[in-house]
Amino acid sequence: MFDLLNVFEVFLPQLLLYPNPSDPLNGDAASLMMKDRKLYDQKVKEYCERYAKKEHFTNSTPDEESGDENISDEESDSSDDDIAGHADP
Repeated sequence: MFDLLNVFEVFLPQLLLYPNPSDPLNGDAASLMMKDRKLYDQKVKEYCERYAKKEHFTNSTPDEESGDENISDEESDSSDDDIAGHADP
């Protein structure tokens, strides 16, 4: 029942059309959706215009997306041991 075709053609469109603001992944968006639906819809349109246009995906190559491929760990001053955030007490 849950093959990839079903997920992409049925499940994901349903999630996008009918979001559940009471159990959000993005708390700010859910809060805005519950408080001011018109402003939420406007913000969604703005983000779609800015980030979800087809030309954003077709006119760029992976090399243009990030110039980080040629940077070594020493140059970036990062390591796998670095942990973001703080540990729980």
